[in-house]
Formats: sequence, C-alpha cells, structure tokens
Amino acid sequence: MPGLLLDTHAVIWMIAGEPLRSSAEARIAAAQAARMLFISPITAWEVGVGALKRKNRPDTQGLSPDNWFDKAVLSIGARVLPITKAIAVEASRVPAIYGSGDPGDCFLIATARVRGLSLATRDERMAALAQRLPKYLQIVPC
Repeated sequence: MPGLLLDTHAVIWMIAGEPLRSSAEARIAAAQAARMLFISPITAWEVGVGALKRKNRPDTQGLSPDNWFDKAVLSIGARVLPITKAIAVEASRVPAIYGSGDPGDCFLIATARVRGLSLATRDERMAALAQRLPKYLQIVPC
C-alpha cells in the first residue's frame, strides 16, 4: 500500500469530526497503522492564509494556525513531509499540467508525485487530473 498524503481540507474535516467516505476512512486508518499517513507543511500555510480571510475561514478551534497544525498532526497520527528542492521544482511544473497555479494545490500535487503517494481529496480539479493522467496523480476520494 502506498502512503497517503492528506489534502488540507481532509485534515480540516478530520479534526472537526466531519465524516469522510467510508472507503477513505478505511484507507486513512490503514495508512495510520502503517505509519504511512502524511501531511504537508503547505497545509499550515493554507490554514494560515485562510485564517486571514473574512469569509470561509477554516475552523482552527480558536488556535493559531501553527498550533492548530501541530495539534492536527498529533491527533491524526500523521507525519509531516518536508518540502524538498525536488518537490519545489515539481510544484513549478504543475500549472502546465493541472491548468491552475494555486500554490497550495501545486505543492500538494508535487509532494504526492515526488514521494509516490496517493492524495486524499474531494477537490474536483485534482480528481479530474488523476482521471486524465493516472500515472501522474492518484487520489483517494474522501
């Protein structure tokens, strides 16, 4: 079983106790048991940027984004993957393939690609990319 990287929204929903698809919950549990569940530091960045918005802020449960991220990593039982030079370079290539320059998405896709991980997400654009180019990106719909 390849490792599993969580999209930022998947982390937010898990911490908030919102339900995920049962197939995704099973895959996440298996990845936790194998110590192959991962979170990118880009999630901390996305939550921090989201906390600055007036609308649609992520629920950080009253915590600062950095404290929320640390709590999320511990409570989910995930490991944080560093952003390496290879990931940064791949992230610069993602917009040409993905059609979007959203930095958070680019880094999550690049991390999954470079590390050979599946990405747990509900993002329709990422799902469409995975369907169009399954050798480039594999997702676990959540």
